Amino acid sequence: MKRYPYYVAATLLVLACGGGESSPGGSGGSGPGTGGSQSGTGGSQTGTGGSSPGTGGAQPGTGGSVAGTGGSGAGGAGTDAKPGTGGTPGTGGTIVAGGFDYLERNGDIAKSGYSVRPMLTKARVMAGLAADAGFNATFQGGVWSSPLYMEKGPNNKGAFFVATASNSVYALDETTGAVIWTYNSLGAPRNTPACGCCDYGIPQGMYGTPVIDAASRTLFAVGALGNGFAAVGLNIDTGMPRAGWPVMIPGNASTNQRTALGLVKGILYIAFGGHQGDCGDYHGAVVGINIATPTMRGTWTASGSQSAIWGAGGLASDGDGVFAITGNGSGNGGGHGDSEEVIRITGLGTANKTNANYFYPANWQAMDGGDLDFGCNAATVFNVPGATPAKYLAAPAKDGHMYFLDAANLGGMAGEKFDLVTSQSGMSTRTSPTAYMTTSGMFVAISTNAARCPMGSAATGNVIMGVQVTVNAGAIAPKIAWCAARNGDFTAPISTSSDAAGTDALVWYGSTGGGIRAVDGVTGAAVASVNAGCGMRRWGAPIVGGAARIVVAADGKLCSWSVK
Repeated sequence: MKRYPYYVAATLLVLACGGGESSPGGSGGSGPGTGGSQSGTGGSQTGTGGSSPGTGGAQPGTGGSVAGTGGSGAGGAGTDAKPGTGGTPGTGGTIVAGGFDYLERNGDIAKSGYSVRPMLTKARVMAGLAADAGFNATFQGGVWSSPLYMEKGPNNKGAFFVATASNSVYALDETTGAVIWTYNSLGAPRNTPACGCCDYGIPQGMYGTPVIDAASRTLFAVGALGNGFAAVGLNIDTGMPRAGWPVMIPGNASTNQRTALGLVKGILYIAFGGHQGDCGDYHGAVVGINIATPTMRGTWTASGSQSAIWGAGGLASDGDGVFAITGNGSGNGGGHGDSEEVIRITGLGTANKTNANYFYPANWQAMDGGDLDFGCNAATVFNVPGATPAKYLAAPAKDGHMYFLDAANLGGMAGEKFDLVTSQSGMSTRTSPTAYMTTSGMFVAISTNAARCPMGSAATGNVIMGVQVTVNAGAIAPKIAWCAARNGDFTAPISTSSDAAGTDALVWYGSTGGGIRAVDGVTGAAVASVNAGCGMRRWGAPIVGGAARIVVAADGKLCSWSVK
């Protein structure tokens, strides 16, 4: 039934078992090479040569081929293969560092999963994607969440961060993987089934992916404690709690917290549902906490029973609050009760129930009755050039539909702009989409089963699917463009390109069986596959950790792969 819903008691939330089976981790990777002495962002004058080693692997940087964002000075010294901010590139100089942070699940508030990385060209990935030598990132505990990355972390060095099911958070050196600090003072996690149908095999502590606020240098995470939850804000540099944190969140034994945390306009958003099997009394809910004044908080709660919010990818945002997606309701006296719904939550848990701010499919009752909960998925916000409206929300549902909604006017019941059927049967889609630009236009990629792949597709059934969002007379006309083989249980894709125009668009995904794969973002053709190391848990996703690295979290370790 509802694998990992979430709910908050009428006041606040609870985090617990995230749902799904565990998978063993694979072998670790090794550290980055010495990289780039390439030109920087010189502007109208030539740089000075450049000899500083980068951290992007044993390959020159690409700074001189990418335009900056203004200015006219020569490129400055740096350590990463990333262009600076200095205008048109010169012919010398060294690459300026900056801009490689991955501070939340799928990388941004839109939950696009899309990153521009000049080093990650298709040619380089095909030539050699290899485990990073010298990188040995190990820690204690199972992992349901995705890792995070901050380029200027503790001691002004790059670091990865991971939260575990044991209610611990680790900061890990980006080069060696060594532990920089550990936070394990939140309290003991739930360690027994909280109901008759949800024994996940590991403690039920931090399951939702944390979020980092770069301005205050604070990492926020949520852990389950007894029947309730605690939200903690940790100093990035020391791992110590900030003043006013942890914040205790009431709940009950039937409540679970699986969705990645969100941070928009200084409000921390935490979503809740129930446990695998839909047992007990819970309601989908979203708690909002003002991070500057954590005593200021509030909760939106689904009006009907159940209606869990448990999509691991988190709550997408267009900059005005967040979009939450709920799952099946339980009866609700024949009424809708906020089940199977996309709803905009703003401020400290406020929802304005007008057609502009919520959507649910016409077949919501059948979805309720068939356990085809909308809320097992996350959504993503993206722009479509040439379309009216231009900004959309792509929201997949478990029954194999993907709804494209006007992000500014969700449309109420059956108000979708386009309904794309991606699968041939129900119980097929539990994913976090990635929306990315290519030289052929916008695409959205998802993980799905029983897929309706194009005729002649080499991959069928359980796949990663690419959907091209075409435009016809100003209206969007999404179509399934490709399918690529997926190994193991549900995991979610991310995407990259080597420039903002979508050159070298690649879709990346890991596996519960281990390894990492990259496929062409336009055609789905295989580009790279490394089958050893780091079997992630279901619903997880890789991250882009730096200039040219793809990183995956498994129980007790991170694995990292880079191009040469």
